[in-house]
Amino acid sequence: MIRGYASSFNPSKAMSFYVKMLQFGFVPNNYTFPFVIKALSRTKDYFFGEALHCSVIKFGHIFDLHIANSLLHMYASFGLSNDIMILFDEIPEPDIVSWNVLIDNLGQNGFFYEVLGAVNEMCRYGVEPNSVTLLGLVSSCLKTGDFGIGKLIHLYVIKKGIHISENLENGLIDMYAKFGDMESADKLFNRMQIKTVVTWTSLLVGFIQKGELAKASVIFNHMPKDITAYNVMLNGYAEARDMSSAEMIFRAMPNRDLVSWNTMIVGYTQSKKYMKSLELLREMLWFGLKPDRITLVGLFSVCGYAGVLRIGEAVHSFVEKQNIKEEEVEVALLDMYSKCGDPEKALRVFETIPRKSVLAWTNMIVGVAMNGLANEALMLFNQMCDEGIKPNEITFLGVLCGCSYAGLVKEGKWLFNAMSQVHGITPRFEHYGCMVDLLGRAGLLKEAEMFIQDMPEKADAGIWGALLGACKMHGEVQLGEKIAKIVTQMDPYHSGRYILLSNIYAAENRWIDAEKVRKKMKSSGIHKTPGFSLVEMKGEMHQFIVGNHSL
Repeated sequence: MIRGYASSFNPSKAMSFYVKMLQFGFVPNNYTFPFVIKALSRTKDYFFGEALHCSVIKFGHIFDLHIANSLLHMYASFGLSNDIMILFDEIPEPDIVSWNVLIDNLGQNGFFYEVLGAVNEMCRYGVEPNSVTLLGLVSSCLKTGDFGIGKLIHLYVIKKGIHISENLENGLIDMYAKFGDMESADKLFNRMQIKTVVTWTSLLVGFIQKGELAKASVIFNHMPKDITAYNVMLNGYAEARDMSSAEMIFRAMPNRDLVSWNTMIVGYTQSKKYMKSLELLREMLWFGLKPDRITLVGLFSVCGYAGVLRIGEAVHSFVEKQNIKEEEVEVALLDMYSKCGDPEKALRVFETIPRKSVLAWTNMIVGVAMNGLANEALMLFNQMCDEGIKPNEITFLGVLCGCSYAGLVKEGKWLFNAMSQVHGITPRFEHYGCMVDLLGRAGLLKEAEMFIQDMPEKADAGIWGALLGACKMHGEVQLGEKIAKIVTQMDPYHSGRYILLSNIYAAENRWIDAEKVRKKMKSSGIHKTPGFSLVEMKGEMHQFIVGNHSL
């Protein structure tokens, strides 16, 4: 009865029968304990598990290797790493099962280098590793990024003639695929007698990670498919920004889970097709699926970029009703309010975050800065430093942009110097670009030019472009011509550089020169990306593109 209930849908009944057995005066033997332990492992009853361990000792079965291994498995199911180590040390002669539980426990807790030490010790005691041991080693190699050890494990298997289980074979293919050695993965795959959907999916993931979508597509079309395989292919197309192919796969799916919907919503967001993201959200809700953390972060990103405040507020209301208190969601929410031009609401969200990480502080600083509140950005930056939160590169980028918009030259210079001298952060091109923009907006064009020339590395087209924009702002034609020549040589197919120069000429009524620039663009095949507007009406988004007269 205990054995039957241990394997049933109601394993707790096995424990009830064990207690009754004791009450009726029957003494458990070495056949009883493994079944009761199995039931406890399934119910995750820690207190009963400890009591049963005491019973094992009391009735004199602690040195029974089968029972000891069952207890090791039970403590592993409870996630009690220390108990496993203590019990393992008490086993006089651990066998391969005992060692495998120990090795798996070390791997699960991130002690990947200790896994190798345990395997070496096991071999010294004369216990030969089996396919389960080797699978644990392969998993550790993946997590430590040690491809060399992984290949040695495969070589060991071949030389020793160890029977390769289906799981080990799949593990080796997964290892080769994740390390990008698709040739070896393909060879092993072709030698396999039985290929499961897991095997095919490992190969599929490998080709997608290498960016070989054509080969991945061939594998996908020939393989048996489950929802994981569909989601892997969806993600591959979404990351490659091929949303038309992703849409075809999505619509062909017999069943879709939340991962499928999230992949499509985030994919369209990253491809800047915000209307499609919102359409998919409505469709997902219509099918009765509730958004999770990934969906919510993606949705707030969509609403922020598209400026759809009303939809963002509706999603915010959903978050509050569901009492979702994850920092990633709250940061995405305050970022959405900032992008929609409502920094006051963003600040209210920020104040509700109990433990503010550098991510939350940075997003709030960037948010108020982009809304022209440079002084508030500086106050937040100082408050952040006072609370012991170390700013990162993005924090400085946000506060420097705020200084640039507000014309706070003195504060901007101090912050830029403090980056390296106080906080030990090496400025990137983006920070230099902010400083050039700051000096340029303030009319300090010569100082900005000297700043670029004094950079430790050669400035890119973006930094020179910031100075070109400042020349247009202040009508500095001579310097503008000089810089335009530099940037068009560095980035000859960027339409914005030519348009800035053309506008500089136009502002000075030099129409012939302006026309020459436009003609050069046309003869070089350079086209300006058309602008568009998103207008929300009655809960629907409408996109209007410049020059499009269609109804």
